[in-house]
Amino acid sequence: MFQHHAYTNHAEKDPDSFYVQPLLIFNDYPLGHSARKWHHRFQSIFYLPAIAYLLMSIVFHPQVLDLKGRGALLMGMKLESDFVRTSVPTAVALRALFIVVNMIVPLVKQGFNVETIFHLVVVGAAESLLLAGLFSLSHNFEHADRNPTQSFQANGEPVCWFTSQVETSSSYGGFVAAALTGGLNFQVEHHLFPRMSSAWYPYIAPTVRRICQKHGVNYVYYPWIWQNLASTIKYMHRAGTGSNWMDEHRKTQ
Repeated sequence: MFQHHAYTNHAEKDPDSFYVQPLLIFNDYPLGHSARKWHHRFQSIFYLPAIAYLLMSIVFHPQVLDLKGRGALLMGMKLESDFVRTSVPTAVALRALFIVVNMIVPLVKQGFNVETIFHLVVVGAAESLLLAGLFSLSHNFEHADRNPTQSFQANGEPVCWFTSQVETSSSYGGFVAAALTGGLNFQVEHHLFPRMSSAWYPYIAPTVRRICQKHGVNYVYYPWIWQNLASTIKYMHRAGTGSNWMDEHRKTQ
């Protein structure tokens, strides 16, 4: 959470920008980059199915045994504290309980058959789409800022943290969507005010949009979630084929 909010969409410092590699790539890697694989050219086609089954990788991830997020470790974070160490038994117990209640018990009660397995797969896919799917919409869309530190890297110009949070995120819908997603639809507001209760997001969003317009900050808002999803799929296609990178490369030449 710390790295993602401090370095949103940064290809090297935001773990969320590369947590699904090598299956998918969210970053605009240069053509020929080692992270690019042949199948990424078609990732817009299997983007949703891939996101739908992330639950399994999360449930059975070994980091529950030490509570050291692998993305955070890659960023150089130590994650060494008494709290982390004493929390491991509780975390392992809760994960085991989840697996028993949601996977083992249904198989024992209903039998190891196609119908039971199908139900488990559908439930897992629904859970993944509702969480990982909504997260991926928030920062991967057309015209998203994929390199918020570019001005600093190029000429040492300071980066406005507030601007970078707005231009790397998007929002959609209104009060109803906020009630259904716990405020995840107002991702711009969440990144600007991460400690504010999400219940306030629908009320501050219009003012945030007006201020961004006043200062020339690109606030991306979609009235409906399907519009955000369509933009994300288009972005995934361009990121996978390298079109985004080629366009930006031409602008700098």
